[in-house]
Parts: sequence; structure tokens; C-alpha cells
Amino acid sequence: MTRVILFDKDGTLMDYHKVWTPYAKRSIEAFAEAFDCHDIKDELAHRLGLINGQIAPNSVLASGTGDIIQDQFERYQTGGGKWMKDFYEENLDALRDSMELIDGAADVLRQLAADGYKNIIVTSDSRLSTEYFIRKFSLESVVHEVVAGDDSPFHKPDIRILEPLCRKTGHSLDEMVMIGDNRADTMLGYEEGLRTIGVLSGTCRREDLEGADMILQSVTDVIDDGRFILEEDGADHA
Repeated sequence: MTRVILFDKDGTLMDYHKVWTPYAKRSIEAFAEAFDCHDIKDELAHRLGLINGQIAPNSVLASGTGDIIQDQFERYQTGGGKWMKDFYEENLDALRDSMELIDGAADVLRQLAADGYKNIIVTSDSRLSTEYFIRKFSLESVVHEVVAGDDSPFHKPDIRILEPLCRKTGHSLDEMVMIGDNRADTMLGYEEGLRTIGVLSGTCRREDLEGADMILQSVTDVIDDGRFILEEDGADHA
């Protein structure tokens, strides 16, 4: 019986391109300026997954944690990782200001919460940024837990990121469904049988969403005829 819905944040609940594409461009330009290494900009962008000005599906930028992204900068310049961490923190206000919800995402969270489901955000982004996102859009009452990218040494699709959550809530994987916009989401818990739904509102195309049990255009499509699309007939979630 499904009791817990796990949501990726960027590209699933939040408009990915409004925030992270311009930020990625700014960070590469600022890095090249800070370290006087303009000749590596194209190579760094390609390694991160910024291709022809767009974030590539399943790239480092699309699904990597802060530590993973910082490591890419460190490879090009000693101290580059710390520089990237500082740059991120210095730009948090601008990132927060540019956050926009996917149309209808808040309504989905509210309906699922009203129907008795637990909504949990499972993201590669930091806890600080994720908690700001929740406050900005007044989602405190409909987002019940957060699993952030800096909470654990593991990251999606490694199922070990969910172990503390399972212990805390007492829910097992067969009670959960993961919804996200890239392979790290749709392959989360694949070997363990976690059901996943891919959405096309982020960086991935249909063919990029390996492992998904279902692929939808948007998170709003998880509500079908007034019910969660994978709800079991006769299930009682109260």
C-alpha cells in the first residue's frame, strides 16, 4: 500500500531551467575569471553537462550533489572546490529569488497530503536551499520530511540515502513511490523494487529515464481522476 510519495525537487516540483541553467553559466564564467583560466571554460562546461547552453540529461549538473559539482572544479584548479562552495553560498539569495514552482505542483502536494500521504522531498540540493524553497512557497504543512544532498555521504540513485528516513518513519520501500525528472530518480532503489515515476518537466527525455515504471509529462499528471495514479483500489491512507 502506497503511503509515502518521494519527490525530487529541481525539475519536478521547481522549474529547473529558471534557476540552475543561468547559475551554471555564471559560475563557469566567474571561475574562469577568478583563476585566470578562460581557456578551460568550454571543457569544464562540457564535463559538467552544460552543452550548447543547456543542461544535458543525467549530467553532473542535472543530478549531482554540491560535493560532486565542487569536485569537478577542484580537478581544474587546486582550491577550485572550495571556491565553488563559497560561490554557491554567496549566490544563495539570488538562487532563492529565482525559484519558481512547476505549475500545479503545490496543488498536487496539498491534495496528496489531504488524502493521507506523506510527501517527502529527496533532492541533491542542500538542506539550506531546500528548506528555503519550502518556506518560500508555504509548503511546510504539506512537505513532511526532507532528504537533502548534504545529509548523507550517499546520493541518488544509491538506496542508502533512504535508510535514515525508513528508520525514522517506520515505512518500508514497498510503501513508497519516487517521482523525479532524471535517471538518478528513476533508478533509485531499482534493485530493491522501489517504484518510480519519471516526469519530462526537467532535463531528461523519455529515453533518458531508465528504470521508470511510468513516465508522465509533469508532476500534475500523478493525480488522475482525483486520485494518486498508483493508488491501490480501496486503499485507506487515513
